[in-house]
Amino acid sequence: ALLHEFDQYVKSTGRLKVFRTEAVRAGFAEAWHRRDWATVVKVAARLPEAVLQEDPELLMYYDSASLREGQ
Repeated sequence: ALLHEFDQYVKSTGRLKVFRTEAVRAGFAEAWHRRDWATVVKVAARLPEAVLQEDPELLMYYDSASLREGQ
């Protein structure tokens, strides 16, 4: 259910104002497992900055994916 919700975030456009952090975490973990760095970076860019800064797990996925995406 969380991954289905994350897929909706991926398919939507614009800033994410209403979302479940646990769905984003699950989606980031799944994308990471698939080595889909671009999805992590794309969704993270649409999250409010404060959410990334306050959640160490999301920030770790985002920072690591950003570094790998350019390789």
